Amino acid sequence: MTLCAAPAVGLRRGGETAPLYDRTFKCDRLERLSEPPELVVLGGSRAQRFEPSQLERLTGLPAFNFSVQNSRPEDVYAIARYLFWRAPDVKLRCIWAVQVTTFGDTPLHPGLLAEERLTQFLPNGLIARQRAADAQVAAHEVLWSDEYSPRGALFSNGYDQIEARGIGFDAVMEKYLGRMLPKAAAPSPLEQRRSKRYFEKTLRLFNLHGVAPILVIMPYHPDVLAAFRAVGWQAKLDALSEYLDSLRGRYAFEVLDYTELSSFGGDAGGFYDGAHVKRENVRRIVRQVVAAVPSAFR
Repeated sequence: MTLCAAPAVGLRRGGETAPLYDRTFKCDRLERLSEPPELVVLGGSRAQRFEPSQLERLTGLPAFNFSVQNSRPEDVYAIARYLFWRAPDVKLRCIWAVQVTTFGDTPLHPGLLAEERLTQFLPNGLIARQRAADAQVAAHEVLWSDEYSPRGALFSNGYDQIEARGIGFDAVMEKYLGRMLPKAAAPSPLEQRRSKRYFEKTLRLFNLHGVAPILVIMPYHPDVLAAFRAVGWQAKLDALSEYLDSLRGRYAFEVLDYTELSSFGGDAGGFYDGAHVKRENVRRIVRQVVAAVPSAFR
């Protein structure tokens, strides 16, 4: 069974229809469940195709995919607080898909600022400052044509529509590299204090509930990874690894580095673009995660 996203209707501000953001969409999906999940997938758009049905088959745990576009640690912290608030007695295991760009003190996503079920868990001052700044942030809306499972997995969206129109992978990759290579070459942001603070607050939150989150460093297409490394990307990957290593002993967590396809038996043909993996690669990642850390799902 799949659920198509409803058109962006409902809340109105100033006579205009408010956009339907995925933070709200996922909260709505979660609240329709007959029981709370015992396993949650968190992260950005690259994790949205993790299938709770596969995770349940492999682990026996009812799962939910709460990944959202342009996810940052502030999103994940608020989502985790919301999940624990709704079901405080549930041991909620966690798979958190991360990448270098997870960290950065960028403006909060409009979808987070608009969803009071999540903002209630963030400081009022932070929310007020972010709303007042009114920063221009790329804010993808859920479209009527997007298809999701009842437990939050993305089945089909614009990437699938591009393929259906016959647009070749080479053309997609050329556009992707044109957009992303300058960002890969740019220096890392100097200020990452807020994002790292919320990242560590989230680790602490799960640890207080007896859970060690599994951090999955997501893969890139080999051609993209080579192009990124040619402009200095490896230094950023090394910095991420060093940061995570610095947290060991303070927090309980597992790190599975799937940057390279060989680390999970991935297929170079299983990408929509340079970073977003198709369903079969996602399923390979999930199988490898469960096999690598079986104790995390007990």
